[in-house]
Amino acid sequence: MAKIVGWVILIIGIIILVISSIPAVRTELPFIPAQITNFYLMIAGAVLAIFGAIMAFKDSNSQKPSEVPIYHGKHIVGYRRR
Repeated sequence: MAKIVGWVILIIGIIILVISSIPAVRTELPFIPAQITNFYLMIAGAVLAIFGAIMAFKDSNSQKPSEVPIYHGKHIVGYRRR
């Protein structure tokens, strides 16, 4: 679930970066207040994109298993704790 949220945040950040870099698009969108400059929009978009990328590409299975099998040939003969 965290990866999906990360992807959504990443896409929103990229969209904000595009809006801030193209002035013609910004003038066509009435819901962005005029007091917010392109610089602040660019910073917000970059922060969102970086945060979303970290969430989307983070390995959620980074925990090591607590027990690993001990093999004798092809058969598991026991488990060892880490």
